[in-house]
Amino acid sequence: MPRTSPDSVLFTTYNTLNLFQDDTPLQRDHYRLVVDSIRALGTDVLAVQEIRAPDEQTAQQRLGQLADDVGLHCLVPRPDGEDSPALAMGPHGYHCGLLWREGIDPVPCSLRRHGTGYFWHSLVSVALDVGGAQVRHAAHHATPFGRRMRADQNELLVGLVTRPPGVLPTLVGADWNTICADRVRDQATGKWAWYEPADPFAAAEWSSGMIFHCQWDYDECGRRRHRADLEAGDVLWSGGLYDAAAALRAPWQPTFGHDPGDPGAAGRMWCRIDGIRVTGQVVSALRAHHVEDTDLTRRASDHLPVTAEYVPAALGSA
Repeated sequence: MPRTSPDSVLFTTYNTLNLFQDDTPLQRDHYRLVVDSIRALGTDVLAVQEIRAPDEQTAQQRLGQLADDVGLHCLVPRPDGEDSPALAMGPHGYHCGLLWREGIDPVPCSLRRHGTGYFWHSLVSVALDVGGAQVRHAAHHATPFGRRMRADQNELLVGLVTRPPGVLPTLVGADWNTICADRVRDQATGKWAWYEPADPFAAAEWSSGMIFHCQWDYDECGRRRHRADLEAGDVLWSGGLYDAAAALRAPWQPTFGHDPGDPGAAGRMWCRIDGIRVTGQVVSALRAHHVEDTDLTRRASDHLPVTAEYVPAALGSA
């Protein structure tokens, strides 16, 4: 992704698909593909989901290994003078982490981690000094199950990253496990319209897994009608966490639906569930949005990396 400014920051979110799940040759090849994909991005800050590990010590070691192999950092100074990896443990074995390049410094004691008791997966955030401005970056992974749980946990996430008023400008990179419900103003009519061009579920044949993502009812003949449940996404937009792609009116690009075992196959239904959301202070600083859709990233994971560019000097008020 070419920069629009030499002073900008590139923030990427990437679901790495069961990274470190086991030590088979297949998984070692998968790890190399993920490392190559991250290196090719040239990003400044990376939110990563699906670090697999049975315990916290192993998870921290694995995040540190990934950081070393891609040339990034992940340690945040603690009050006791030691360092902690920017990792939040999830209660189901899937963990989130943050990485950043040389020259970007974590603010001491700014690491926040929320997992068990808060989320199905987890949320980790760190305040980073990005050239004189302190900006909080976060990695999150939303629940794959439970539409109402997802909406409730999104409400909790909004509270954690936007309250109290006056908190640092914040960007959250996540696998949201829901499509965007942000609206944009139509330049021609002045009316509000969905950023998403279409409902990806409405045209698809019903399957039982859609209960985790759709609302449904029945017509007078008992035939089921279904549509995407937008409540979880609307909680984010209405709560003041804005989708960077929608804020920029970026061209719509899917992030999920391909088959990593066969990049040329049609795969599953294409949709956009990975993305970067920002607080109001960041909207004016956004410059570009990009989905890295290449043969390499398609082979590395079933999710594509998503990058947003922002300029710290342009950060505004909420």
